[in-house]
Amino acid sequence: MISGRSGRRTWANLPSNLASKYVQFIVHPKAILLLLGGLAGGVTLTLSSCSSQPSSITISTGIDGSYYNRLGKQIANSIKATVKISVTNIASQGSQENLKRLLDHQVDFAIVQLDVANEAMRKGQVKAVAILANEYVHIITQKDSGLKTFANLEGKRVAIGTLGSGISFTANRLLKANHISVQPDNSGFEQAFRKLKFRQVDAVIYVGSLGASQNLRQQFVNNPDLRLLPIEPALINHLTVFDPGSYHSATLPVGTYTSRPPIPSQQLLTLSTPTVLVTRPQMNQQEVGLVTWSILSTARTYSQFYPALQDEEPKNLLRKGLFYIHSAADEVFEQGDPRMAFMRYWENNNDLQSGVVILGTTSIVGLLLRQWHRQKSKKMVTTTANRINELKSLLPEHPQQALEGIEELSQEHRLMFIEGAVTTEVYEQLRQKTQTFTDQCRRLFEQQRKKFVMDTLLLLDEWQATLQTDPEAALQKLSYIKQQYRQMLLADQVDIDAYMELMQLTLISLMTLVPKNSHNGKNYAKNDQTIEVNVNNFE
Repeated sequence: MISGRSGRRTWANLPSNLASKYVQFIVHPKAILLLLGGLAGGVTLTLSSCSSQPSSITISTGIDGSYYNRLGKQIANSIKATVKISVTNIASQGSQENLKRLLDHQVDFAIVQLDVANEAMRKGQVKAVAILANEYVHIITQKDSGLKTFANLEGKRVAIGTLGSGISFTANRLLKANHISVQPDNSGFEQAFRKLKFRQVDAVIYVGSLGASQNLRQQFVNNPDLRLLPIEPALINHLTVFDPGSYHSATLPVGTYTSRPPIPSQQLLTLSTPTVLVTRPQMNQQEVGLVTWSILSTARTYSQFYPALQDEEPKNLLRKGLFYIHSAADEVFEQGDPRMAFMRYWENNNDLQSGVVILGTTSIVGLLLRQWHRQKSKKMVTTTANRINELKSLLPEHPQQALEGIEELSQEHRLMFIEGAVTTEVYEQLRQKTQTFTDQCRRLFEQQRKKFVMDTLLLLDEWQATLQTDPEAALQKLSYIKQQYRQMLLADQVDIDAYMELMQLTLISLMTLVPKNSHNGKNYAKNDQTIEVNVNNFE
């Protein structure tokens, strides 16, 4: 109870209506319980309205197996894992078709090159959600073509991508900006490279994420006579000055696609344009916010398309240089999870906090609730520390399992915070503990993965050298490489994509070198036959 001078001073500082209610709470304890029930009902109603969300969305991506199609599947995985919305991934010919579908209200979201979408953005027809990668312009030709730079394509037969693709848009944009006339060919990817091989076209223009296209890498591996041409600095400067929102100056690093021989053999000047997830300005705010949050909260998983996400701050990279960003996406980048809107309202509303503090501090119910929350929070912190210690035992040998375990624990904490089961202070303590261990897992996993790749490449180099002198010993080394791959995969020390890629690299090396041994002019027939058998076993 509050009485005497202390009580009169407290009431004097309150509005008359609030002071009256304050007295009623003290005189009538049942009123406290009624107000608590009403407040809880209001919070529940607010959270319930915040949690209502669409059950499904549609995204226009690319043809099956393409870079855009794989990117669309990653977006679907992120959305399903974080906000429980199903995603329909609709195949297309590329950026131009994706943009048209979005403008025609056939899909909710689309993956496009920024240069393709920029005009629609300027007109206010399209808004960006997030940058998902940077796509580089590749000018590909044969070594003996006589072509030296992009300008040499004048009058040549050039595959510029299929109609409706972002490649054809960018190719035509570059040719027009440089006043170059070519004999255009709109063949698809595989057919374009087949024509290049048989001299039916002189060059192929390709636009894609650096090193992310497995099909493009395979073309360079299968045909080491391919080469990449640079783009002249004058053309790069022209496009980056007059259309800075669409294009950026970039370089193709040495050995991007193969290391022996290195392709490209030297750094090449080129242009890049971002890959952007876009939507319409009128799209539901909550829907856009949830999609943006799903990408931001799982940003590291997009590093296969956008390598910089491994080391840099995702929030900055995902919206870097965007002029026309959807307001809901921008709010997520600034404030975080849109489902936390009520919590942010609470933190910024001093009047609401003051009213609840008055209620809590003048009732036995408030004291009991605080004590209960304190004990529960302490227990949760202790439990979290124990679970992290358990996961640490997995870290040296199974960093992937440890990473999955800590991410699952982080998700549990996030959901508990959304449901109001833990306070902001406790949630931040838990988040710091789990984030520290998560970063440790990722660093170790990446170190082991890099070491695995380097060790494997060294083994392949050693195997190739041995094959020239001692085929029998080479077969034993090959068997060892194969067994090592499987052991690393079963131990979760390498993911399935890296495993398949390295297995494929080994097979390519084997298929390339065996025919060479069979023409040494010595008694290697039996050894060659043995190697062919082991190739089948390796597959």
